[in-house]
Amino acid sequence: MMQFFKDTKIDFMGRKYIWISISVVMIVIGVVSLFLKGVNMGIEFSGGTEVRIRFIQERSVQEIRDKLGREGLGKAQIQQIKDQENEIMIRMPLIAEKGESAETILNSLRDESQMQKVKDGLIDLNIADASMIKAVLSAFPGIGEDRASDLAEAILKYRDDHAGIIKDSAEMQNLPEMTPEIALFLKERSFFGDFSVRRIEFIGPVVAPELRNKALLAIAGSLVGMLIYIWIRFQFQWGLAAIIALFHDVLITLGLFSIFGKEFNLPVVASFLTLVGYSVNDTIVVFDRIRENMRLKVGMDFEALINLSINQTLSRTVITSMLTWVVVIALFFLGGEVINPFAFVLFVGIVVGTYSSIYIASPILIVWKEIFLGKK
Repeated sequence: MMQFFKDTKIDFMGRKYIWISISVVMIVIGVVSLFLKGVNMGIEFSGGTEVRIRFIQERSVQEIRDKLGREGLGKAQIQQIKDQENEIMIRMPLIAEKGESAETILNSLRDESQMQKVKDGLIDLNIADASMIKAVLSAFPGIGEDRASDLAEAILKYRDDHAGIIKDSAEMQNLPEMTPEIALFLKERSFFGDFSVRRIEFIGPVVAPELRNKALLAIAGSLVGMLIYIWIRFQFQWGLAAIIALFHDVLITLGLFSIFGKEFNLPVVASFLTLVGYSVNDTIVVFDRIRENMRLKVGMDFEALINLSINQTLSRTVITSMLTWVVVIALFFLGGEVINPFAFVLFVGIVVGTYSSIYIASPILIVWKEIFLGKK
């Protein structure tokens, strides 16, 4: 096996209480943030309507907030999407049914001339779905259902290929099945709004608490399962040390999640479960080496034996963590807005998990031995 560190003799346990104190401070800061600031719950857990919109021209958050406020939507959360030009996300708490809430948001963003076109029965080709476009095209004499359907799909594909925005009817003249007569017919019955809808999500008042409870059960269940597994494989104190280290990792990561205001959604639950698995795996590698050395070096001072074991596994720990971290860094910086919270948990969790297997789980074994076995 490749080794970055050979025959190291680092005294990891010599300053264990300093590192434990640092961990306690970080946990306290995180818990305070959780109490004061809370966690930015995603639409899956808080319920409500989330609309992601792309504007043709840049709009400021304040301008959008003013428009929503005039329609009584002042509680909406507005967020600009990084790395996506002119895109914003609007999140509304539960106040109405899906269609009503989303439609109210979209109407509030239109100017008076566009609202008048909507009232006159024209469709917005930057928002309309296939059925709406097909319904308009079906009124063209002799077009037929199949041709209208194919043309509607062609318009949507062109729109998707151009970031959801069509600026002018001239852009559609070369579409399959499109003729000048049909283009003129469609132009008279439609218009092109200032924005397109990239995504609409709605979670009702019943589903949101159910998803939240299941997510908490999944994380709690994984922790209990890990405790039982390590308890059976080793002894109770080993399982307890691993679980305390896991709680340490989860609390610090969750605290930083709160401080940085990352969105807590279903993929983030998956990332926390991944963190639990990664952290306990790293801890077990160290524990295995400690237990092996306990058989090989009978009578050796327990703290020195732990130092020896950690030094022996140091290369494996660093190489594994660094390689995993490289992948996570790529996800964090290049994965886009949706996957960023997922990558953030692993970005922090891998560092904290590696650290805790050395400076949290192992010192607990020493403390346990000193308290319950009465010797060092």
